[in-house]
Amino acid sequence: MHRPALFFALLFSSFAAGCAGSDPCEVVCAKNAECQPDGPGKETCAALCVELSDRASYADAIEHQAACYEEEDWSCDALASGACDYSPED
Repeated sequence: MHRPALFFALLFSSFAAGCAGSDPCEVVCAKNAECQPDGPGKETCAALCVELSDRASYADAIEHQAACYEEEDWSCDALASGACDYSPED
């Protein structure tokens, strides 16, 4: 998967929850910056994350994503392969 595509796939397809407390947006965006060094960067990611987190489904996804990232020190390859993909339950 191309790096920009991976960034947006990670950002939009499987992110989980609001950007407060231990700041899930910071956790998710830090990992994106690590795995996408030529991507938009942590600050741009975090700003977009905060902007979108007023939507409950997005906020929930960011929370789950951050928890997965903190659960294990996933490699970028493992994440690109879907290690932390989050699909909301129906």
